[in-house]
Amino acid sequence: MSMELDRLSQILGKPTRPPAVTPWERSASEAGFVFPSDYREFVNRYGSVRINGELSVLVPTLRSYDAGPIVGFPGFVRVTTDGVAAELAGHEDCPYPVHPATGGLLAWGSNLNADQFLWLTEGGDPDAWPVVAFYRGLDMWDRFDGGFAAFLLAVLDGTYAYGSEVAPHNADEPLWRFQGDWNWVE
Repeated sequence: MSMELDRLSQILGKPTRPPAVTPWERSASEAGFVFPSDYREFVNRYGSVRINGELSVLVPTLRSYDAGPIVGFPGFVRVTTDGVAAELAGHEDCPYPVHPATGGLLAWGSNLNADQFLWLTEGGDPDAWPVVAFYRGLDMWDRFDGGFAAFLLAVLDGTYAYGSEVAPHNADEPLWRFQGDWNWVE
């Protein structure tokens, strides 16, 4: 487990329920890539979550996010590239291509403001993929030169400049809640 994921786990605490096992060994053949290890470890521990009632972390699941017929790893890729990333790539100021193009965007989360959080799939090492955020209300892109767990940690510990945009603290909401896993998504 990475230092960032260790610290993130200290902040979030123990999961309220164990998520279903995700068959990560199938991702390379079914999605065409291996997911970053910090993301896999997070999903193995927490599943899909909503942080501060705001930020949702997407996971591959056997239920469709959009009632389409494609589920699992291919469904995750389709929803995050054909949907979210393709829409953002059509934005006139988008500086990035969409996965599966080299260095393309691949979404992993969003918030209630319709801001999007994506990996920039540059290079052959998924553990080196930086996070890119698109802030719809601010009409701006921000590149975070750290991975998934480092980004979430920076949001939660207040060191990320746009953390209040990502998941503003809401005293009426739990820090996080379970939303789903490989077998089920709310």
